[in-house]
Amino acid sequence: MYTIKEAALRTGLSIPVLRAWERRYGVVSPGRTAGGYRVYDEAALGRLRTMRRLVDDGWSPSSAAAAIAGGTVPAEAATPAGLESTGDGEVDPEVAGTPDAVVRRFTEAATALDGRQVEEALDDMFASGTYERVIASRITPALRALGAAWEAGELSVAGEHLASNAAQRRLAAAFQAAGSANASESPILIGMPPGARHELGGLIFATAARRSGMPVAFLGADLPLADWIAAVEQTDARAVVIGALMNADGAAARGVASGLRAVRPGLLIAFGGAAAPKPDPSEVALGLALRLPDDVAAAVAALRAAVARLPRS
Repeated sequence: MYTIKEAALRTGLSIPVLRAWERRYGVVSPGRTAGGYRVYDEAALGRLRTMRRLVDDGWSPSSAAAAIAGGTVPAEAATPAGLESTGDGEVDPEVAGTPDAVVRRFTEAATALDGRQVEEALDDMFASGTYERVIASRITPALRALGAAWEAGELSVAGEHLASNAAQRRLAAAFQAAGSANASESPILIGMPPGARHELGGLIFATAARRSGMPVAFLGADLPLADWIAAVEQTDARAVVIGALMNADGAAARGVASGLRAVRPGLLIAFGGAAAPKPDPSEVALGLALRLPDDVAAAVAALRAAVARLPRS
């Protein structure tokens, strides 16, 4: 028996696609552990691989599921249980929906305090492509839509928290699934300055950076300067990323940078987020500071390049 994470790895499908295919098409009915977690046997994996192979060949997911249920799958399309899949498992337009429609469903569900619909909208978002594509075309627009609805008085604080916390749980799972750093590597610390409580942007970036192979440790929101300093010294970090979303966060981020620079002159300090301050030009010239681009993929590339230019200790 396999956990949902193991099933995803063995079928080449993302976890949101597994959930969506189960919910929408009933292609599998996984068992449950005593704790309520899904478990899959070899037969279930075989059905999922066959479903995926049919979809990759141009079948709609609903037609593929019906063929599997009815035993009418062409012999050449069936995938034996135990045969590993090597593709990316990203093609499922029926599950994905259009970006605007999914974002609208997400916001409407948050407004209605409908947790089930919030989760289903997130399922469909994460089933629409790679992590990086989902973030750019679904998650970031959805979070912006939430903020706009709240500012317009159309969304309650409870609704915003319901949706944001649901998104955070998915992002945290994506961060864990991205792997872990080599214990011998000095990590890149990513977090928010004191008083900054909006951490989703930082978690989005930390996950993307970790997926790219960088050794990342995510420290979360509202981290006091003393703890930033202690974390850098304890881990011997070579670089930090300080997030800033609100105007007050920008000033706080600059204060953290000044405190870190005083104890670690050679530390690379990067600022990210809508309110990220401009770094000192002299530090930029030395390759010790930068402001990350707003685009997540571009920001990961910029950080990777900056870290690569640091002198080896």
